Parts: sequence; C-alpha cells; structure tokens
Amino acid sequence: MSEDDGFSNFWERLRDECLKIRRGIETSPNGFHLAPFDISLTKRKTWLQRQIINPIETLEAALAPENTPHFSHWEHFGDIRPPSREPLLAALAELRKEADLLQSDFEEEISGEVAGKISHTNEIRHYVVYVCLSELRECYPDLKLSRGNWDKKLKVATGAIPDFVRRVFFETTGNHEQLDGPIQRNMKAI
Repeated sequence: MSEDDGFSNFWERLRDECLKIRRGIETSPNGFHLAPFDISLTKRKTWLQRQIINPIETLEAALAPENTPHFSHWEHFGDIRPPSREPLLAALAELRKEADLLQSDFEEEISGEVAGKISHTNEIRHYVVYVCLSELRECYPDLKLSRGNWDKKLKVATGAIPDFVRRVFFETTGNHEQLDGPIQRNMKAI
C-alpha cells in the first residue's frame, strides 16, 4: 500500500465514522446544537415507559381474544368480523422490543458501572476525540501524538494534534470546543 493509499484510507475511515456519529447526534437528544433537543436519559426512560410501553400493554390487553365482543354490535347480526389483529400485535411487539432495548441501554448508563460519571453529551464528546486519536494511531503508528503546548494567552493547548481533533470535532458535532480534557484523557487511553 502506498503512502497516498494510506492517507486516503485514513480520511475515508475517519469520515465514515464521523458521519455515523453526526447522524446519531442529529437524530437523538443530546446537548449539541445539531440535536433535535436535549433531555436526560432518566427522563427519556420515563417517557418511553409512559408514552410507548404502557400504551402498548393497554392495547395488547384490549386486543386479547376475550375482548373480541367489544368490536361487535348486535345490529350487525354477527355478519361483521373484526379485522385480523395479528399484524397489529406483531407491530406492537416489535415496537415494544425496540423500546425495551433502549430502556435497557439507558438503565445501564444511568445505574451501571459508569453511572453518573459521564452524561451522554460528554460520552459523545469523548468518543469523537477517541475516534480521531485512534485513527491517527492506527494509520500512522510512528506519529508522535502530542497534546500540544499550553498557550497562556489563549488558555488552550495548541499544536497540530489538538487543532486537528478540534476541527474534526467541529465538523462532526457543529460545536467548537477546546477539548483539552478529553484529548488528554484519550491520549492516555490510546
């Protein structure tokens, strides 16, 4: 593989990963400007329970075979059969499965091993930084990853690596941030 191929491969992989992250930011609640809105995982879990899971349980109970008479009227003289409920029940089961999986993910983040230690917005922030640094490390293993130098006037670390990470972060999230802490923590992890 030529150096140009490696460079092209690096940018393609980084772009693809950052586009996935951006789609996640644009379609889910979080604290970035591109997000539809921001809401805590606890509130999202409660919303799913009240707005999706509880109504599904109510509908499933209402559609049970013993409730079929509720869909008939005597003036139809038994000629009208209720429509098949199987497709509706299957769709409700699929929606319930999706809601349960989300609630399980939320619960793990709310009360799991790292509970309360990092919000989902911070989790995204650290993940973008991690992706930048790990792609650099993988494609350019001889490149010295540096946090840069502290600029007392700007009160920010400056250098090629932090500037690169900040630019990728901005393009991915729509937010311009210093990221000194996430860069430092992720450099230790890589």
